[in-house]
Amino acid sequence: MTVTEFEAAIFSQQPISPEHYDAEYFTGDWRAEDNNYSLETRRRIEGKNPQLIKEIFRPTNVLDLGCGPGALMHLLWELGVSSDGIDFSPGSRELATPEVRDRIITGNTYDPIKSDNAYDLVICREVLEHLTVFQVKQTVVNIVRMTSCFVYCTTRFNPDPQTLLAFTTQFDVDPSHITLLNKDFLRLLFILEGCRSRPDLEDQMDWLGKGRVLVMEKQPPPAVTGEP
Repeated sequence: MTVTEFEAAIFSQQPISPEHYDAEYFTGDWRAEDNNYSLETRRRIEGKNPQLIKEIFRPTNVLDLGCGPGALMHLLWELGVSSDGIDFSPGSRELATPEVRDRIITGNTYDPIKSDNAYDLVICREVLEHLTVFQVKQTVVNIVRMTSCFVYCTTRFNPDPQTLLAFTTQFDVDPSHITLLNKDFLRLLFILEGCRSRPDLEDQMDWLGKGRVLVMEKQPPPAVTGEP
């Protein structure tokens, strides 16, 4: 994909309405392999993820950005890990368990809802593929702003990118999968916001070997050494 083609592609993208993510989206049986967002289904699908989050990142406070009905938040709560959630679906709070419902705020992934460096871990999983490239860029900026240390992302990447800019869709899996980026492109966005890659932690979190994990660590701003 050339820069000209990339420009045309991102300006042609249309955002998905929050109303698309209603109760049927989260709890319906339209996904393959009975994959829905009920707590017990997510418990089975998450497997070791909640425990690994606790052990690897050792977080004291967590933000789940794009949390949906808060299943991961609930599983972390069971392990004694406190977390807040933000989701742009109006129905997410209503579908959440009582244990985490009041910790979920309705908003966009790029809204400045939380303060700078408010969390030592910001999680954003299976979210970015639902956003336009513009929204992904804004979301990356917001994630890095809100974390004081770690970023843990998962998303569906372009399976065969021919260039750094190449992105595609995955409508056969989900009609709202509008942006599957080149993994290196997403990593570059985080690097440009002041994060370093943590491939050692990516390997630990990607215990299923799907190649969909990105772990970044926020770096302190460079010291000012003198007047120019």
